[in-house]
Amino acid sequence: MSRQFTWTDPFDDMSDEEFDKHVAKLFRKRSRTTAVSLRIPPDLLGRVKRQAARAGVPYQTFMKGLLEAGIARLERGAPRSKRSALRGPQKPIRLPRSAAELVRQERPNR
Repeated sequence: MSRQFTWTDPFDDMSDEEFDKHVAKLFRKRSRTTAVSLRIPPDLLGRVKRQAARAGVPYQTFMKGLLEAGIARLERGAPRSKRSALRGPQKPIRLPRSAAELVRQERPNR
């Protein structure tokens, strides 16, 4: 018993104008991104690319995922992993509250 598959175009009943509106609507729903430039050591980039290849994703997509996961973890105040707990207490990271404070930290003698 053999079945023949017939493909039906889901957009066949749309006019060109309706199709264009539909495509425009889909593109409006896409999340916006901002291009950034980031300097990192070549060996770190190599490690990122290897891990991305293992995961089967482009390395920039992999980096975005790492950033998202790391920031989400910081925002939740998630406890450190067991592995980092074995190293003992660490000094908490203190982020500058303003750009001026950041500049003062970079040039403390002024």
